Amino acid sequence: MALNLASVEVFGEGVWRSEGVVVGTDGFVYGGGRNGVMYRVDPDGKVEEIATLAAGSKPNGLAMDRNGDIIICDVGISAVSRLTQAGKLSLIADRVEDVVLKTPNFATFDADGNLYVSNTLDRSLKELSAEPPDMYDPVAKGALVRIRPNGRADVVAREIHWANGTAIDPKEEAIYVLQTNKFNCLRIPIRKDGGHGKPEIYAEDFPACPDGMAFAADGTLFVTLPGTIKKPGDIETDSLLTTANKIIKIDTSGAWELLLHDPESAVFHNPTNCAFGGGDMHDLYFTNLLGTHFCKIHTELAGHPLYHQR
Repeated sequence: MALNLASVEVFGEGVWRSEGVVVGTDGFVYGGGRNGVMYRVDPDGKVEEIATLAAGSKPNGLAMDRNGDIIICDVGISAVSRLTQAGKLSLIADRVEDVVLKTPNFATFDADGNLYVSNTLDRSLKELSAEPPDMYDPVAKGALVRIRPNGRADVVAREIHWANGTAIDPKEEAIYVLQTNKFNCLRIPIRKDGGHGKPEIYAEDFPACPDGMAFAADGTLFVTLPGTIKKPGDIETDSLLTTANKIIKIDTSGAWELLLHDPESAVFHNPTNCAFGGGDMHDLYFTNLLGTHFCKIHTELAGHPLYHQR
């Protein structure tokens, strides 16, 4: 059953066009603007700029480690980086084996501290701007990689269609990857020996393009749907998608239902990523790629604690 827009709270006014969001154990919420600025929002909604990244940076998906460092998938400079709370930035990886991380999209830690990163395409943002992609392209050019705590890395899966948001289920039995231009979600089993099974479709036929997701503790999956595909335009203005403004939730059988819809962008505008937080983990925060704030809703379900929240 869809929620009323009145249940959506505007949070952190002043966060400019953030794609990613992550919530610390102290209740502070972090995001990265398309202007290359990293933001921290306190539990009362007060916004602080904590760092300006390198020229050309466009932070996308975010994660956090147990030191409180922010992991940044930077599609602007084609790299995965680490930002400390003191503002020190360092490179984690810009390639894994033969996969060059030209469009690193989203990062997720498992319980052992392995970092999974989706790479959307085999072209950089600059290359995409020069030659806009066909979002219906039948050739799968995305990948999923794993970076271990000791720095060793490997490719988990190839030939993913427009690899986007990632999430690991509460039982750590699989990692999930959204395929934006296929309107679906893949499930990749995680074997006990550390290997991975063959990707399979977990849920499909979404009403718009999926971008980010977060698990509730019971295995329910919340997915953001910012827009639907239109003719390629200027990727720098994020005009490859029209506005859909939908959030769905998927049960453990893979069946989905609409949770939120804001057709007039009255409260949120192109929600791209989401993350659980709050003292009881019932608050779901989500971004507004074409807006200037976060949003949050209080859900009946508790969120599954991520690596840094356990």
